[in-house]
Amino acid sequence: MKKLIPTILILALIACAKEHASMSPMATRDDKAVYTAATPQQAGLAKLPELQRMIIRSANVSMIVDDTSAAIEKITAAAESVGGYVSDSKVWRDGEQLRGAITLRIPADRLSAALMVIRKLAVRIQSETIGSQEVTQEYVDLQSQLNNLEAAEVELRQLMTTIRQNSKKASEVLDMYQQLSAIRSQIEQIKGRIRYLSQMSAFASLQVDLVPNAIAKPVVEPGWQPLVIVKNASRALVEALQTFAAVLIWLGIYVLPMLAILASIAFLAWRVITVAWKTRRSPSL
Repeated sequence: MKKLIPTILILALIACAKEHASMSPMATRDDKAVYTAATPQQAGLAKLPELQRMIIRSANVSMIVDDTSAAIEKITAAAESVGGYVSDSKVWRDGEQLRGAITLRIPADRLSAALMVIRKLAVRIQSETIGSQEVTQEYVDLQSQLNNLEAAEVELRQLMTTIRQNSKKASEVLDMYQQLSAIRSQIEQIKGRIRYLSQMSAFASLQVDLVPNAIAKPVVEPGWQPLVIVKNASRALVEALQTFAAVLIWLGIYVLPMLAILASIAFLAWRVITVAWKTRRSPSL
């Protein structure tokens, strides 16, 4: 009994030490350390990593500029200065005015800075839209699905190795191979979606529509060419004369002879009918 007393004391001291270690320090107003017991839920939450939010940002700006080409160059330089790039650019003419549209990919955390620079290039902002879409939940779900599928793939590969060693039926090996192919296809699809979400959340999309300033339009359009107009008018006159001459040729060679032939046939028919009618009436007289 006396031998058991030291053992019981040692166990009690170990238990007290564990209980003391499970206490967490908290500073009081007197700068003295007090301890509060950490619950299992708090201990579990403390182990969870901080979840980073994934947000897909986009913006659309329509603005009026004096010089479309110069504005595109400055916008491109502004995007590259913040670590972005041009994903699409288009320039076309609306009458004699040059219009443009450019799509930029900007780091999400530099979108506001890029918008500030681009706004300064405009004579006037017609419209501006900024939107965001949070995909954190989808990203987490895809990661969970990916982990489960990869674990299933490992188990199926091990099972397939066992089947190859023990089974002599090719159908069983083929069925297992088809299941592995299906899982691998799902894994690749999920990985592709995860990469897409990561890229879209890392870089915001910025669409800029450039409208030329009507006030900056010159009085005399640079595209007005009198010689070209004279040539076009002369060409139209020649075409009209050619058409008139062609009509006269058709009348002289085809239409008038056909009318003469038809008139002759009609006249001969009329004469035959007239002679026959007179012949029938002459005996009765």
